[in-house]
Amino acid sequence: MNQPSIWIVGAGCGIGLGIARTFGKRGYTPVLITKDESTLQHMKQALLEHNIQADGVVAYSGQLDQLSAALADLLERSGVPDVLVYNASSHTPGYPSEVSTSDLLQDFQVNVLGAVTSVQAVLPHMKARGTGSILLTGGGQALHPTPTLASLGIGKSGLRSLALSLHEELKQAGLYAGTLTICGFVQEGTPFDSSTIGDAFYRMHMEKKEAEVQLKP
Repeated sequence: MNQPSIWIVGAGCGIGLGIARTFGKRGYTPVLITKDESTLQHMKQALLEHNIQADGVVAYSGQLDQLSAALADLLERSGVPDVLVYNASSHTPGYPSEVSTSDLLQDFQVNVLGAVTSVQAVLPHMKARGTGSILLTGGGQALHPTPTLASLGIGKSGLRSLALSLHEELKQAGLYAGTLTICGFVQEGTPFDSSTIGDAFYRMHMEKKEAEVQLKP
């Protein structure tokens, strides 16, 4: 039997590494989609220290054609993932009255459109197989926006809406989608430790119940 896999789009050395480590320790092969080669190699080495062998490709979530091509290539050589995590995030600081529409659009491409692109790449294959989980990394800015982080709040609100509607759509097909809304800053040794976040995502995948889980202090 093939080893199950988890794809992490927008993987980085914080949350992404925590998720990869949690699932890797439980027998999943992490496939890391990072925006640069140095991050990919650093993460693969960090996982090797836990005896976890990871695969990965470089693709920037804000360049949708590049992301789509990378995911198509992964499907061709690695097959359909058991779990897809969308973890990419981008924000330009500024009040709603200050942030430029070009910056807002660029952030929105990463925060929401990259997620839509990733979901649409794997979903037909998950449906054909009849199993699969899609997990989106949300944030407290979707619930309680900070005025100086207007772009991030708009992006996380859009991502949350995507997750909730996707949850309703997919449960009719026997699949699962949900978002983990992280209501705080990610920092080791706190309630928002990357390992704690990884554990929360794993529980969501295994239980396949909640459209949204809110991680609070």
